[in-house]
Amino acid sequence: MRSYTHPQLPHQELPLIGVGAMPFSHGGKKSKDAIAVWHHAFDLGMNLINTADCYAPSAQEFGHNERLVGKAVHEYSRGRDSVFVVTKNGIQRKGSDWPRDNSPEYLLRAAEESNERLGFMPDAILIHRLNREQSLAAAIEAMCEVRERGLAKYIGVSNVNRVELELAWEVSDGTIAIVENERSPRYREFADVLDFCNEKGLAYLAWSPLGGGNDAAKLGELYPVFAEVGLAHNATAQEIALAWLLTQGSAMLPIPAFTRKETADSTVKSVSINLSDAEIDLLTASHTGNGSLYPD
Repeated sequence: MRSYTHPQLPHQELPLIGVGAMPFSHGGKKSKDAIAVWHHAFDLGMNLINTADCYAPSAQEFGHNERLVGKAVHEYSRGRDSVFVVTKNGIQRKGSDWPRDNSPEYLLRAAEESNERLGFMPDAILIHRLNREQSLAAAIEAMCEVRERGLAKYIGVSNVNRVELELAWEVSDGTIAIVENERSPRYREFADVLDFCNEKGLAYLAWSPLGGGNDAAKLGELYPVFAEVGLAHNATAQEIALAWLLTQGSAMLPIPAFTRKETADSTVKSVSINLSDAEIDLLTASHTGNGSLYPD
């Protein structure tokens, strides 16, 4: 797979498509299969993996996904430096509640604990979701300290609007490197955030790029135009959706989540699909879904 160097990540080549790690810590998926599936994806060139400290089957198993990712990276034949690891902090788990804490004290402690669970310094740590009753400026200053302490090479934000991203950019003196926002055929809001990333050279990780959950499996039924375009390329609607996302600027880096090697094989095919301008216009003009998977 081709790779790309984003201006805000100097000397760091990233794949065009990465891996979302969450499913193996949710929904009863067999985490014993995770390492084999992820290693297969890395071998195909999808050597960015995205996790978070709160991805876990329960509050009691907080950090489950980070530990699993850490084990997979440690055991990968090509070594730690061959995989770009992104994690996120700022959401706690208390019983069935998912409270947000963006306080500097919490973000610094959470970054230290992410390092411990992974067993190495992650390449990037992002604020997972904003607590808008707390100071974003103070949170960004704390993230800069996370980087200065050697707890992450790069820092970023997730699930933000343009105004919030611009503030984060200003407070960090233009050193925010990664944004992770939802984007898919289903959900296409906050395009101005993607525009900012394209303008400034940030990496834009698109989470749930196929719509998430059951929507991903039914993408061709829910958004028939993607299936129709797929016929001309001998491709699935899902492959066309990823190829379409990749036309949206150099910042774009979808991070689909999958639990089977066969899905990884299908995912990587999307990189070689060349959509015509007319097809891109047709897909872009198609109808969207009913809002975010996780309304903020």
